[in-house]
Amino acid sequence: MKHHKISLMTAILMNINIMVGSGILIGPGIMAGIAGNASFLSWFVVALLFLPIVLSTVQMSRMCPGAGGFYAYAKEGLGKTAGYWSGWMYITGYTFSVAVEVLALRQTLLAALGPDWHWFTNNPLLFNAVIIGSIIALNMLSLRLFSQLLNSLTIFKIIPLVVLIALIPFILNPSFTITSHEMSMVPYSLPMAIFGYFGFEYCCSISHLVENSERNAPLAILIGFFVTVLIYMLFHFGVLNLMGAEALTKLGAPAYADFITLPIPYIKALLRIIIPIASALTIYATANGLLNANAVMLHSMAQEKLFHFWPTLAQVTSSHRPWVTIILQGLVAFCIVMALPNISVVGSLAILGVFLSFILPFISLIKVQQRTGKTGKVPLTVLALIISIGLAMYAIYTLGDTLAQHLLWTLPLLALLAVGALMARPD
Repeated sequence: MKHHKISLMTAILMNINIMVGSGILIGPGIMAGIAGNASFLSWFVVALLFLPIVLSTVQMSRMCPGAGGFYAYAKEGLGKTAGYWSGWMYITGYTFSVAVEVLALRQTLLAALGPDWHWFTNNPLLFNAVIIGSIIALNMLSLRLFSQLLNSLTIFKIIPLVVLIALIPFILNPSFTITSHEMSMVPYSLPMAIFGYFGFEYCCSISHLVENSERNAPLAILIGFFVTVLIYMLFHFGVLNLMGAEALTKLGAPAYADFITLPIPYIKALLRIIIPIASALTIYATANGLLNANAVMLHSMAQEKLFHFWPTLAQVTSSHRPWVTIILQGLVAFCIVMALPNISVVGSLAILGVFLSFILPFISLIKVQQRTGKTGKVPLTVLALIISIGLAMYAIYTLGDTLAQHLLWTLPLLALLAVGALMARPD
């Protein structure tokens, strides 16, 4: 029904909301500490690395414009079992991503709220329960109301980014240079940028909820991705010019307001108020979008009768929201943040799960391209497949220094895969 659909602009903003999360706030300072003035180029390098994956994902969204996302993509060329495991791996990876955002939000509020709020921020049980409970509650709103709320949060949270980008002509540092050493360090500053582009394929999970989905869902993916690339690069370039690499490394990007000396009335005072609020909303809005994508994917798979107890998982509210899968996603995210509060480990598990989920859909796409005579597109998909495997292996590499550590820290992901095996309904 049309009143349960969202427009192209809404889909684009929701896609941007997923990507513009904790990465753009935390990333520039860490990256500047590694690659100095060249660090802003990391966003461009990773964007190029992602491009084959993005373009191949757009092809998949055109191939299967209906419900199911990655489940439908893998199923198209490889069958129902491959579809199930691709969908489950996607949900698993982004469940860890929800946990990353909740952990990042707690870190942000610990620094921003001060000792008067320690009763809340220093109590993980209370904090996680309240934050995840509120995310579940917001996801219960009708899709139209939920998307309007997320769009408002998206617009508000990018205000500090857009303001600095608009000021770039006035804050350019004439002595800004990039040394050969800084350029050589760019590859080492890529991990934060990789996480910054997570969720570019958000509209795959909700494509059936987008008006004229066959045309608009792929457009939302492409436009959302390229707009985000532009925002990331320009904002990072701006804070480097304004603060310098050393101050950016020490203080972080959210401190940029203190360095503005332009004679614009109230701009510094306003930004000092807006930036802390936008920093928290950036992370909170992304967590909401991620949980929504997971719940919708899980619900779509339940409608395909892939799970035991699928009728329960397929239930919706009067406003067509999948309330059972929303609550289930929230509970699993809560368990992760309570059992595994190490944000770097959870982040690596998110990267591992997400890029593993691309493998079967890309193999499926190659088979469909060969079957339909579109062999000219196969090399791009093969490249996307190789990059996805490489990024998954990189994620495993970051989970410690020894083989034992790698195996130990992958156990939470393996546990969720075991749950998937128990939930799978035999044909």
